[in-house]
Amino acid sequence: MNNLKIDLGCGACKKEGTIGVDIEPHSCVDYVLNIQNEALPFPDRSVQYVHSSHFLEHIDNPMPLFQELGRVCQNGAELEFWTPYGWSNPAFILSHKIFYNEDHYLHLCVWYKDFWKDFLKANWVLKEFIYIVEPQVLTELYSNKISLDFALKYYKGVVKEFGVSIEIRHDDDGAVCQPKRTFAVERYAQRYPVNVNSLQPNDYLDGDYLNKAIEWFSLGTQQTESLESLQSLELLRGQLLKAQAELEQAEATISAMETSKFWKLRKAWFEVKKALNMKST
Repeated sequence: MNNLKIDLGCGACKKEGTIGVDIEPHSCVDYVLNIQNEALPFPDRSVQYVHSSHFLEHIDNPMPLFQELGRVCQNGAELEFWTPYGWSNPAFILSHKIFYNEDHYLHLCVWYKDFWKDFLKANWVLKEFIYIVEPQVLTELYSNKISLDFALKYYKGVVKEFGVSIEIRHDDDGAVCQPKRTFAVERYAQRYPVNVNSLQPNDYLDGDYLNKAIEWFSLGTQQTESLESLQSLELLRGQLLKAQAELEQAEATISAMETSKFWKLRKAWFEVKKALNMKST
Protein backbone atom coordinates (compact mmCIF):
# COMPACT_ATOMS: atom_id res chain seq x y z
CA MET A 1 0.00 0.00 0.00
CA ASN A 2 1.51 3.28 -1.14
CA ASN A 3 0.53 6.69 -2.56
CA LEU A 4 -2.87 6.40 -0.96
CA LYS A 5 -5.50 9.11 -1.11
CA ILE A 6 -7.91 9.22 1.81
CA ASP A 7 -10.99 11.21 2.81
CA LEU A 8 -11.51 11.67 6.56
CA GLY A 9 -15.07 11.88 7.85
CA CYS A 10 -16.35 11.50 4.31
CA GLY A 11 -19.91 10.43 5.16
CA ALA A 12 -21.98 10.15 1.98
CA CYS A 13 -19.84 12.67 0.09
CA LYS A 14 -16.51 10.93 -0.45
CA LYS A 15 -14.18 12.72 -2.83
CA GLU A 16 -13.71 10.79 -6.05
CA GLY A 17 -10.60 8.65 -6.13
CA THR A 18 -10.12 8.50 -2.34
CA ILE A 19 -10.51 5.91 0.40
CA GLY A 20 -13.35 6.88 2.70
CA VAL A 21 -13.00 6.80 6.50
CA ASP A 22 -15.88 7.58 8.84
CA ILE A 23 -17.40 6.59 12.17
CA GLU A 24 -20.72 5.68 10.53
CA PRO A 25 -21.14 2.96 7.90
CA HIS A 26 -22.19 4.06 4.44
CA SER A 27 -21.79 2.84 0.88
CA CYS A 28 -19.06 5.47 0.40
CA VAL A 29 -17.18 4.50 3.57
CA ASP A 30 -14.35 2.00 3.13
CA TYR A 31 -13.17 1.93 6.76
CA VAL A 32 -15.51 2.40 9.71
CA LEU A 33 -13.71 3.57 12.85
CA ASN A 34 -13.67 6.31 15.45
CA ILE A 35 -11.05 8.62 13.98
CA GLN A 36 -10.70 10.52 17.26
CA ASN A 37 -9.26 7.65 19.26
CA GLU A 38 -8.44 4.80 16.85
CA ALA A 39 -5.33 4.48 14.69
CA LEU A 40 -5.76 4.98 10.97
CA PRO A 41 -5.64 1.60 9.16
CA PHE A 42 -2.75 2.55 6.88
CA PRO A 43 0.99 1.76 7.01
CA ASP A 44 3.56 4.36 7.95
CA ARG A 45 4.25 6.90 5.22
CA SER A 46 1.82 5.36 2.75
CA VAL A 47 -0.56 8.28 2.18
CA GLN A 48 0.13 11.02 -0.37
CA TYR A 49 -3.12 13.01 -0.08
CA VAL A 50 -5.61 13.65 2.73
CA HIS A 51 -8.96 15.32 2.13
CA SER A 52 -11.45 16.38 4.78
CA SER A 53 -14.60 18.41 4.21
CA HIS A 54 -16.73 19.74 7.07
CA PHE A 55 -15.58 17.06 9.47
CA LEU A 56 -12.91 18.60 11.71
CA GLU A 57 -15.34 21.07 13.31
CA HIS A 58 -17.36 18.13 14.65
CA ILE A 59 -14.60 16.63 16.83
CA ASP A 60 -13.50 17.90 20.24
CA ASN A 61 -9.77 17.50 19.83
CA PRO A 62 -8.10 17.00 16.42
CA MET A 63 -4.58 16.66 17.79
CA PRO A 64 -4.48 12.81 18.08
CA LEU A 65 -5.72 12.63 14.48
CA PHE A 66 -3.13 15.17 13.35
CA GLN A 67 -0.48 13.05 15.04
CA GLU A 68 -1.69 9.98 13.13
CA LEU A 69 -1.46 11.92 9.89
CA GLY A 70 2.19 12.58 10.65
CA ARG A 71 2.68 8.82 10.88
CA VAL A 72 0.78 7.69 7.78
CA CYS A 73 1.66 10.55 5.42
CA GLN A 74 4.65 10.19 3.14
CA ASN A 75 7.13 12.96 2.49
CA GLY A 76 5.50 15.75 0.46
CA ALA A 77 1.95 14.58 1.16
CA GLU A 78 -0.79 17.20 0.80
CA LEU A 79 -3.49 17.92 3.37
CA GLU A 80 -6.62 19.66 2.12
CA PHE A 81 -9.04 20.64 4.87
CA TRP A 82 -12.37 22.45 4.48
CA THR A 83 -14.47 23.80 7.34
CA PRO A 84 -16.91 26.62 7.97
CA TYR A 85 -15.00 29.84 8.57
CA GLY A 86 -14.75 30.72 12.25
CA TRP A 87 -16.21 34.20 11.65
CA SER A 88 -19.39 33.06 9.92
CA ASN A 89 -22.80 32.01 11.21
CA PRO A 90 -22.54 28.39 9.91
CA ALA A 91 -19.52 27.86 12.16
CA PHE A 92 -21.73 28.12 15.22
CA ILE A 93 -24.52 25.68 14.42
CA LEU A 94 -25.27 22.82 16.80
CA SER A 95 -22.73 19.96 17.01
CA HIS A 96 -19.79 22.12 15.92
CA LYS A 97 -17.02 22.00 18.52
CA ILE A 98 -14.22 24.16 17.05
CA PHE A 99 -14.54 27.34 15.00
CA TYR A 100 -11.56 27.21 12.66
CA ASN A 101 -9.72 30.29 11.49
CA GLU A 102 -6.18 31.13 10.37
CA ASP A 103 -4.69 31.10 13.87
CA HIS A 104 -5.30 27.38 14.37
CA TYR A 105 -2.97 26.52 11.50
CA LEU A 106 -0.51 29.38 12.00
CA HIS A 107 -0.01 28.14 15.55
CA LEU A 108 0.93 24.66 14.32
CA CYS A 109 2.85 25.53 11.18
CA VAL A 110 4.40 28.98 11.66
CA TRP A 111 4.37 30.54 15.10
CA TYR A 112 5.29 27.43 17.14
CA LYS A 113 6.27 24.91 14.50
CA ASP A 114 9.36 23.78 16.43
CA PHE A 115 7.22 23.05 19.48
CA TRP A 116 4.73 20.96 17.46
CA LYS A 117 7.23 19.18 15.23
CA ASP A 118 7.94 16.28 17.61
CA PHE A 119 4.29 15.84 18.53
CA LEU A 120 3.09 15.83 14.91
CA LYS A 121 5.99 13.54 13.85
CA ALA A 122 6.62 15.82 10.85
CA ASN A 123 6.89 19.41 9.75
CA TRP A 124 3.62 20.88 8.63
CA VAL A 125 4.32 23.49 5.93
CA LEU A 126 1.39 25.85 5.53
CA LYS A 127 0.89 26.58 1.83
CA GLU A 128 -2.40 28.37 1.31
CA PHE A 129 -5.55 29.77 2.90
CA ILE A 130 -8.59 29.69 0.59
CA TYR A 131 -11.66 31.83 1.28
CA ILE A 132 -14.94 31.03 -0.46
CA VAL A 133 -16.90 34.27 -0.79
CA GLU A 134 -20.33 34.28 -2.43
CA PRO A 135 -20.84 36.63 -5.41
CA GLN A 136 -23.42 38.77 -3.57
CA VAL A 137 -20.95 39.45 -0.76
CA LEU A 138 -18.17 40.36 -3.19
CA THR A 139 -20.39 42.81 -5.05
CA GLU A 140 -21.60 44.40 -1.82
CA LEU A 141 -18.03 44.89 -0.62
CA TYR A 142 -17.12 46.36 -4.00
CA SER A 143 -20.09 48.74 -4.04
CA ASN A 144 -19.03 50.05 -0.64
CA LYS A 145 -15.35 50.15 -1.71
CA ILE A 146 -14.28 47.82 1.12
CA SER A 147 -11.21 45.70 0.42
CA LEU A 148 -11.46 41.95 0.99
CA ASP A 149 -8.30 42.08 3.10
CA PHE A 150 -9.95 44.60 5.45
CA ALA A 151 -13.23 42.65 5.53
CA LEU A 152 -11.44 39.40 6.40
CA LYS A 153 -9.74 41.09 9.35
CA TYR A 154 -12.68 42.91 10.88
CA TYR A 155 -16.02 41.74 9.48
CA LYS A 156 -18.17 38.73 10.24
CA GLY A 157 -20.16 36.80 7.66
CA VAL A 158 -17.90 37.51 4.67
CA VAL A 159 -16.49 34.01 4.10
CA LYS A 160 -18.81 31.07 3.56
CA GLU A 161 -16.19 28.31 3.62
CA PHE A 162 -12.55 28.12 4.66
CA GLY A 163 -9.93 25.91 3.06
CA VAL A 164 -6.31 25.22 3.94
CA SER A 165 -3.50 23.46 2.06
CA ILE A 166 -0.61 21.96 4.06
CA GLU A 167 2.43 19.93 2.95
CA ILE A 168 3.88 17.22 5.17
CA ARG A 169 7.70 17.22 5.30
CA HIS A 170 9.82 14.49 6.90
CA ASP A 171 13.19 15.18 5.29
CA ASP A 172 13.90 18.77 6.32
CA ASP A 173 13.06 21.43 8.88
CA GLY A 174 10.41 22.93 6.65
CA ALA A 175 11.48 26.55 6.46
CA VAL A 176 8.85 28.89 7.85
CA CYS A 177 6.95 30.73 5.14
CA GLN A 178 3.81 32.79 5.20
CA PRO A 179 0.97 31.10 3.29
CA LYS A 180 -0.56 32.74 0.28
CA ARG A 181 -4.18 33.83 0.60
CA THR A 182 -6.66 33.36 -2.21
CA PHE A 183 -10.41 33.67 -2.69
CA ALA A 184 -12.98 32.15 -5.03
CA VAL A 185 -16.76 32.12 -5.41
CA GLU A 186 -16.88 28.32 -5.27
CA ARG A 187 -14.52 25.71 -3.83
CA TYR A 188 -12.93 24.63 -7.11
CA ALA A 189 -13.59 27.77 -9.14
CA GLN A 190 -10.75 30.03 -10.27
CA ARG A 191 -8.82 31.48 -7.35
CA TYR A 192 -7.61 35.04 -7.06
CA PRO A 193 -5.05 36.57 -4.67
CA VAL A 194 -6.28 38.54 -1.68
CA ASN A 195 -4.64 41.92 -2.20
CA VAL A 196 -3.00 43.15 0.98
CA ASN A 197 -3.20 46.75 2.13
CA SER A 198 0.05 48.55 1.32
CA LEU A 199 0.38 49.47 5.00
CA GLN A 200 1.59 46.69 7.26
CA PRO A 201 0.18 46.22 10.80
CA ASN A 202 3.17 47.91 12.44
CA ASP A 203 2.76 50.93 10.18
CA TYR A 204 -0.48 51.77 11.93
CA LEU A 205 1.44 52.12 15.19
CA ASP A 206 3.35 55.04 13.73
CA GLY A 207 2.97 58.05 16.02
CA ASP A 208 1.32 60.21 13.36
CA TYR A 209 -1.27 57.57 12.46
CA LEU A 210 -1.99 56.80 16.08
CA ASN A 211 -2.39 60.45 17.05
CA LYS A 212 -4.77 61.07 14.16
CA ALA A 213 -6.81 58.02 15.13
CA ILE A 214 -7.03 59.12 18.77
CA GLU A 215 -7.99 62.65 17.73
CA TRP A 216 -10.68 61.38 15.38
CA PHE A 217 -12.24 59.03 17.93
CA SER A 218 -11.98 61.56 20.77
CA LEU A 219 -14.17 64.02 18.88
CA GLY A 220 -17.10 62.03 20.21
CA THR A 221 -20.40 63.92 19.93
CA GLN A 222 -18.92 66.58 17.68
CA GLN A 223 -17.86 63.89 15.24
CA THR A 224 -21.32 62.31 15.34
CA GLU A 225 -23.03 65.66 14.82
CA SER A 226 -20.76 66.42 11.87
CA LEU A 227 -21.63 63.07 10.33
CA GLU A 228 -25.36 63.71 10.87
CA SER A 229 -25.00 67.16 9.28
CA LEU A 230 -23.34 65.63 6.24
CA GLN A 231 -26.10 63.05 6.00
CA SER A 232 -28.75 65.81 6.22
CA LEU A 233 -27.01 67.78 3.47
CA GLU A 234 -26.92 64.70 1.27
CA LEU A 235 -30.65 64.17 1.90
CA LEU A 236 -31.45 67.79 1.01
CA ARG A 237 -29.28 67.57 -2.07
CA GLY A 238 -31.17 64.48 -3.18
CA GLN A 239 -34.53 66.19 -2.63
CA LEU A 240 -33.36 69.25 -4.61
CA LEU A 241 -32.20 67.11 -7.54
CA LYS A 242 -35.54 65.31 -7.52
CA ALA A 243 -37.49 68.61 -7.52
CA GLN A 244 -35.34 69.95 -10.36
CA ALA A 245 -35.98 66.81 -12.39
CA GLU A 246 -39.74 67.08 -11.80
CA LEU A 247 -39.69 70.76 -12.81
CA GLU A 248 -37.80 70.00 -16.02
CA GLN A 249 -40.28 67.24 -16.81
CA ALA A 250 -43.24 69.60 -16.23
CA GLU A 251 -41.70 72.27 -18.45
CA ALA A 252 -41.12 69.73 -21.20
CA THR A 253 -44.74 68.55 -20.92
CA ILE A 254 -46.10 72.12 -21.16
CA SER A 255 -43.85 72.87 -24.14
CA ALA A 256 -45.13 69.77 -25.92
CA MET A 257 -48.75 70.73 -25.18
CA GLU A 258 -48.29 74.27 -26.54
CA THR A 259 -47.31 72.89 -29.95
CA SER A 260 -50.35 70.58 -30.17
CA LYS A 261 -53.44 71.37 -32.35
CA PHE A 262 -55.71 71.19 -29.30
CA TRP A 263 -53.66 73.77 -27.44
CA LYS A 264 -53.72 76.15 -30.47
CA LEU A 265 -57.53 75.82 -30.81
CA ARG A 266 -57.92 76.37 -27.06
CA LYS A 267 -55.78 79.53 -27.24
CA ALA A 268 -57.73 80.84 -30.26
CA TRP A 269 -61.03 80.23 -28.47
CA PHE A 270 -59.91 82.25 -25.44
CA GLU A 271 -58.82 85.12 -27.72
CA VAL A 272 -62.24 85.12 -29.49
CA LYS A 273 -64.04 84.98 -26.15
CA LYS A 274 -61.93 87.86 -24.85
CA ALA A 275 -62.72 89.94 -28.00
CA LEU A 276 -66.47 89.29 -27.69
CA ASN A 277 -66.46 90.35 -24.04
CA MET A 278 -64.69 93.59 -24.96
CA LYS A 279 -67.31 94.43 -27.66
CA SER A 280 -70.22 93.79 -25.31
CA THR A 281 -68.83 96.32 -22.82
